[in-house]
Amino acid sequence: MSEERKRTAEEIAADLARTRLELTRTVNELSDRLDPRTQVEAARTAATEKARSFADDVRTGEPKAVAVAGGAVAFLGLLIVAAARGRGR
Repeated sequence: MSEERKRTAEEIAADLARTRLELTRTVNELSDRLDPRTQVEAARTAATEKARSFADDVRTGEPKAVAVAGGAVAFLGLLIVAAARGRGR
């Protein structure tokens, strides 16, 4: 059986410093992930990328994208007509 060697005070202090640094990094990373401003910015970036991708698909004539865009335009047209009729009463 091998006996464990006792660690020196310097080794223990170095281990504690290393552990403290790892914990600090972990807490900072979690704090960044949970920060509402960071989450809003990530959502904004994702929405912008999706909108650009959708616009590119419409420009290139991708059938599903064109159908969705046409449906959105038709829906907006119906809303405008309904609003105009509601004001006329």
